[in-house]
Amino acid sequence: MDARVNLFQVVTFATDPLHGNPAFVLSGARGLSDDVLISACNILRADVVAVLDEDDGGVTPLRFFTGKGPHGGAGHATLAAAHVALRNGLARRAVTLHTSNGDRRAVEAEGERIAVDFPVMPGSRVDRLADMETALGARPTETWVAPFGYVAIYDDAAAIAGMKPDLARVAAFDRTAVIATAPGREASDIVIRVFAPNVGLPEDPVCGTAHRIIVPYWAERLGRKRIHSRQLSPRGGDLWCEDKGEVVVIGGESRLVIDGTIRLPH
Repeated sequence: MDARVNLFQVVTFATDPLHGNPAFVLSGARGLSDDVLISACNILRADVVAVLDEDDGGVTPLRFFTGKGPHGGAGHATLAAAHVALRNGLARRAVTLHTSNGDRRAVEAEGERIAVDFPVMPGSRVDRLADMETALGARPTETWVAPFGYVAIYDDAAAIAGMKPDLARVAAFDRTAVIATAPGREASDIVIRVFAPNVGLPEDPVCGTAHRIIVPYWAERLGRKRIHSRQLSPRGGDLWCEDKGEVVVIGGESRLVIDGTIRLPH
């Protein structure tokens, strides 16, 4: 007999279903094997699926799966799971998500936004100016590296908006992603684009993980703890972030798009 599991799709960092970064969330999957949950990714053709387990005293277990196996998690999928945990008829303002690798994510509703705590991902300055110019088509003023990817920093938002990267060269770097960022204009404090062809994302629609790297940098440079970031991908999205030392709070608006069930074969 097939297993019936609750299925949600949530658009994160936007309220228009055609913008932001959509993610699938499953709940009611208790007792299902990893293989069954992996099959959900393949059925949905999703890069990652978040799985919420039963709440225990305000702490909700959260797991992630890709089509290849369990996954450490993604920023947009975490926000999607937080949306379901808070908005799915529970009328709560806060919850703690407990991931399978032992991390805990404090989640809080702030008006129409949901904010999630993430640990900072420290970066260090590195000289890859020429390499980034070749890959991205414009010479940055600084380059940094972190476990997730390389960061190319520019002085003009227009350089980010008009960027046409050579994805083959981007894929040749020894990191998941290449992040391009600059000060924003009137609409935001900073702008960003993220290219990750190595994991099947020529351009990430909206990337929460990148902000674990760049928010501390921009907070220091701009002299403010709260940073409004705009992702300039074709879908686009807005992130409201705060530098809290060892923690980066990443928040955004979200919208439930699909609410139903999925039948998964045992």
